[in-house]
Amino acid sequence: MLIDPAVTDRPSPIPRRPAWRGLRAQPSEVARARSFASSEVFGLPFDAYEIGLITSEIVTNAVNAARALFEWPDRMAPINIRMIVTDRYVHLAVTDPDHRPIAGVNRGGQLAEYGRGLSIVDQLAAARWVTYDERSKTVHVVVAANKVILTDAELKRIGVPV
Repeated sequence: MLIDPAVTDRPSPIPRRPAWRGLRAQPSEVARARSFASSEVFGLPFDAYEIGLITSEIVTNAVNAARALFEWPDRMAPINIRMIVTDRYVHLAVTDPDHRPIAGVNRGGQLAEYGRGLSIVDQLAAARWVTYDERSKTVHVVVAANKVILTDAELKRIGVPV
């Protein structure tokens, strides 16, 4: 019997390299984050446009949260984006300095002008969750590679809460 490589529960290989960037709390940083994330998956079995879209939605929320707290000097980078890329998945984590819980997914529908970002992310991602500490929150997103179905055991190893 042949095992479908898209569904196998084999451990993912060591990532190419973990990558990260510090971002200023400025709207212009969203485009920089999108470019960074898209370039990290270039040549791998991911849709670079989708990775960029997910990144821009999460980073936009982080920029808005950071700007709601303080007026940040240009030299400070209070937002961090981290990526782990393997041949089976991308784990994107965006940390901002606002430790308050994020708002729920918008129920305004597809015609809503604002607040649809997390709905878009949830449609494209295998998993999304948020971790909090006393000074920040981190939004985690896992995206499976094209034609890959991540198993429950694999998601658990990545850190997705049960």
